Amino acid sequence: MEHRPNKRVERKSSRTNTRNVQPHAHDSYRHDRKTKHAIVCDECGVVFHGGRWYWGAPPLGDEEGGLCPACARIRDGYPAGSIELKDVPDTLRDEVLRMIRNVEDQEKDEHPLERLMEVEERDGMLVATTTGTHLPRCIAGALRRRFHDGVAIRYPDGEGLVRVMWEA
Repeated sequence: MEHRPNKRVERKSSRTNTRNVQPHAHDSYRHDRKTKHAIVCDECGVVFHGGRWYWGAPPLGDEEGGLCPACARIRDGYPAGSIELKDVPDTLRDEVLRMIRNVEDQEKDEHPLERLMEVEERDGMLVATTTGTHLPRCIAGALRRRFHDGVAIRYPDGEGLVRVMWEA
């Protein structure tokens, strides 16, 4: 038997890739630059240092003021994500709203830029808008785990946002 160490073995998989892989969209609110000094958001107090945003005290030394991307989105009324809840029965309304707020609290602790902007009633739907794209996907996961169906995640072309739709 001949040994071929560099032979590539192709495997067929019965699994299909169901991930929604999206191209990277430019986000003018994203803060990519590393700075010499820490930046502390004037609105919420979140700190940018070492290339990331976090809750807590800034490192010793010079610091700058400014707005974090989440507060800038809130100020501009420009969400990065939305959750549209259609036909939510009155019996589930409070539970669903609590679920959304609980997921936000959990995510916001670790990812300070993932926040709810507002939750409102619009055209017979509950609509929640967010400052980031991660939070709507986490809320979609919580809805899917609790109600097992009816959740759709969409990435409208060219908009740089995520839209979660759920129908009770």
